[in-house]
Amino acid sequence: MRKIIVGLALIGSIILSACGSSASAPATPETWTPPPTPTTPPAPTATPTPVRPALTTYTVQRGTIERRVELQGRVAAVGERELSFAVDGVVKAVYVTPDTEIARGQVLAELEAGELEDRLAQAKQQYTLAQQQLDRALGEMRFPLRRAEIDLEVARTALAQLLAPPDATKIAAARAALQQAEAARDRARNDASAVKTRAELALQQAQKRLIAAQAEFSAALYAAEQDKTNNSAQERLARAGDALRAAEEEVARLQIEYDTARNNEIAAVQAAEAQVMLAQTALDELLKGPDPLKVAEARRAVAVAELAVEQARSNIRVDPQLERAVEEAKQGFDDIRRQIEALKLVAGFDGRILAVNVAPGSVVRAGEPAFIALDPSVASDALEVLVTSSSAPLVAGQPVSISFARYPGVTYQGTVTSIPGSSSNGAAALSGYHIAYEPADLQLETGDAATVTVVLARREGVLWLPPKAIRADSRSYVLVQRGDRPERVDIQTGLTTQDRVEIVSGLNEGDVVIGQ
Repeated sequence: MRKIIVGLALIGSIILSACGSSASAPATPETWTPPPTPTTPPAPTATPTPVRPALTTYTVQRGTIERRVELQGRVAAVGERELSFAVDGVVKAVYVTPDTEIARGQVLAELEAGELEDRLAQAKQQYTLAQQQLDRALGEMRFPLRRAEIDLEVARTALAQLLAPPDATKIAAARAALQQAEAARDRARNDASAVKTRAELALQQAQKRLIAAQAEFSAALYAAEQDKTNNSAQERLARAGDALRAAEEEVARLQIEYDTARNNEIAAVQAAEAQVMLAQTALDELLKGPDPLKVAEARRAVAVAELAVEQARSNIRVDPQLERAVEEAKQGFDDIRRQIEALKLVAGFDGRILAVNVAPGSVVRAGEPAFIALDPSVASDALEVLVTSSSAPLVAGQPVSISFARYPGVTYQGTVTSIPGSSSNGAAALSGYHIAYEPADLQLETGDAATVTVVLARREGVLWLPPKAIRADSRSYVLVQRGDRPERVDIQTGLTTQDRVEIVSGLNEGDVVIGQ
């Protein structure tokens, strides 16, 4: 009971103390408060120590670095040649089959020309027209000079006649000269007209032959298009094309002859008429006697005629635009003709077809073997390694290493003897790399697989690291452990392969770097 009373008193004392504090009452004596019951602190939780991953390190070593490339090839006869087109295209015709004997210069196949034939005809026509315009311009330039020269002769003659004393002999001669000039004029008219007429008739006949040639070409072209496999139709088309071109050239030539004859007729008649006028003037002047005014005028006429001759002579210049037009037209014609010739695959040697890899309508790429032929000028039992590629890093005379499937684990030495596009006997359109090997008496057969290894670059006694040890941002660098911290070290690299990178500067042999 006593304990209960004491506890109630203690509680009341605490309440009164709190109220007095909040009401700013006078402080009451501090009562005793029992000490708090001690509590046991919780046991500390063990924090695991982080485990640092093991770093991959690499040591800078000194050794040899080689960059190599491996090419797949096969064993082939030395006389075996792969023939390929020089351009891409669609095969139009194949003219040989396996075992066909071929001759140097023979067309083995050709690609579709497309619009090249039409472009060739247009280019030829443009070239012909440009040349005609140039020739016509030159003729027109020379004509004024000749006319000026005639005028000068007339002027000088007139002046001389004015200055000559009149006498019976000269008068008789002047009359005779007038008659002769008139006769010469008439003959010039007749002769020049006859020449022009003959040229015109020849031109008309040539034009008729051209029309006939065009008709024959159209018929031959229609027949060839109806049956493109008919060789006779193709031959007829070729002959018709040749005849058409010949007829066009003949018409162009005769047109030039006709134009020349017509121009010559004009010049001849004008010259003859000038002589008539000169003769008449001379006679009149002889009969009338020299007139001082006319003499002065004649002198001025001579001076003017001389100036005209000089001017006409200075005007004889080839128009640069006409010359350029002829050159450009000829260049265009030659370019298209070369493109058409490039569509033909021509044998570069006498031999025999072993295999045909193309057919009409198939698409071929430049450098791909279209035919395999045998060159009988080379021993048939001699073998070599053939690498079929158009962009291998090989040059003639380059040493290589060779391994054969028939001899696994053994490496032999070889030498590149020829590369695509070259041949010892001048054959054209060859493809593939031809490699001789040592020893030459290995028991191999055509078709055996071979691997050719080429060393592209080699460095001996250089420092190197594996690629995983190299880092890069704007520069190549590595991380080198310096005490507790990795330190960046910029480096300069050189030759790089799949497993080694040459260290040119920045590190020393034995340095240890941290990998990525």
